[in-house]
Amino acid sequence: MKFELFIARRLSFKGDNSQKASPSINIAVAGTSLAIVIMMIAIAVILGFKHEIREKVVGFDAQITVSPMPNQYDISQEQTITLNDTLTSLISAVAPNAEISLAIKQPCILKTDDNFMGVVMKGMDTKHNWEFISQNLVEGDIPDYTDSENANKIIISKSIASKLNLKVSDKIYGYYFLDNNIRPRKYEIAAIYESHFGEYDQLMVFCNIGTLQRLNNIDDNKGSHVEIRGLAIDDIDNATVDLISQIYNDNYENKLSKIYNVENIFYRGAVYFNWLNMLDMNVIVILILMTIVSCFTLISSMFIIILERVNMIGVMKAMGSTDKQLQQIFINMTQRLVIKGLIIGNIIGLTILLLQSHYHIFPLDPESYYLSYVPIKINVLHIILLNLGVIAISYLTLILPSKLVAKINPAQTIKYE
Repeated sequence: MKFELFIARRLSFKGDNSQKASPSINIAVAGTSLAIVIMMIAIAVILGFKHEIREKVVGFDAQITVSPMPNQYDISQEQTITLNDTLTSLISAVAPNAEISLAIKQPCILKTDDNFMGVVMKGMDTKHNWEFISQNLVEGDIPDYTDSENANKIIISKSIASKLNLKVSDKIYGYYFLDNNIRPRKYEIAAIYESHFGEYDQLMVFCNIGTLQRLNNIDDNKGSHVEIRGLAIDDIDNATVDLISQIYNDNYENKLSKIYNVENIFYRGAVYFNWLNMLDMNVIVILILMTIVSCFTLISSMFIIILERVNMIGVMKAMGSTDKQLQQIFINMTQRLVIKGLIIGNIIGLTILLLQSHYHIFPLDPESYYLSYVPIKINVLHIILLNLGVIAISYLTLILPSKLVAKINPAQTIKYE
């Protein structure tokens, strides 16, 4: 063990003439603990917001959407996409583990005896993963759309149900405008969901895709778009670019009959992701402020530690200790405060995060934040990096104030009291 580390570990934080540590020592530990707690919570909350908002956007839409390319010169062109073996193979080649499903979105007016409301009816095929809707159900159950008896059952939001005074098992008519005609369809409410995602909750109604295919008189392998899910979040942009490139190549080689439009959630949900990016700046500001506060408390504590041991410094210099060795001793002593503060802070911070994650102690206004509680996502790697960063920054911060020991004269300090 190095001489400097050995001395630093043996020295007490109690002053030469005191039976307890000075208030500045306790303040340094408390400051470091508070800083790490606030930084941990800030990072976990932002990660939680990003995860929850992303899951909501994907739940209502998809990670990547493939749809017919609009043709402004041919308004009579059939605006449907066919999910055949060729297109499926093309998507699978770019994203081998992706979940591929066909969907139809169509404007609809839901009408009761005394009220009506414009919505977007979204028909999903049997390959669609209903996990997101299941997690947000407040009443009823998701129908088994493989059973033809459930073909006309729909899932509406709590917001729509409230405005139209509907409940599970109620019947309602949906009206569609097709070919200059109004086509009614009778539906039964199978379930009600609530995601707190205002814009979507007020519009989205889910149904079986077969209902809309028959309404539009199209084949069972055709829809308005194809949805791709199941990708890692960091792979979405690259998969989008690769898919666009592959579609153009296959069209050029006549493997595809038309060009398709490809969009991902970062484009379609840009308003939400831009909002989350603004929150990133808040976290950066919090991290900087907490780091500055922690550094100031550590510097003041180091000065107190040095002043309380002026006599010891003089003796050690007289015995041959160099200024560099003494500097390192006091840096190591102050780093002990940092470690102690980190241990306490991590225990408190992780306790708060785990309690919030499981019991949702701190609520939010869903109208403003799209969530009814403060979301938490604990990333072990981020916590480790945060702790290592605090240790490294505190060490670098203490180098300059530790040079105070070089100004202490052994001849004068041995008599210092």
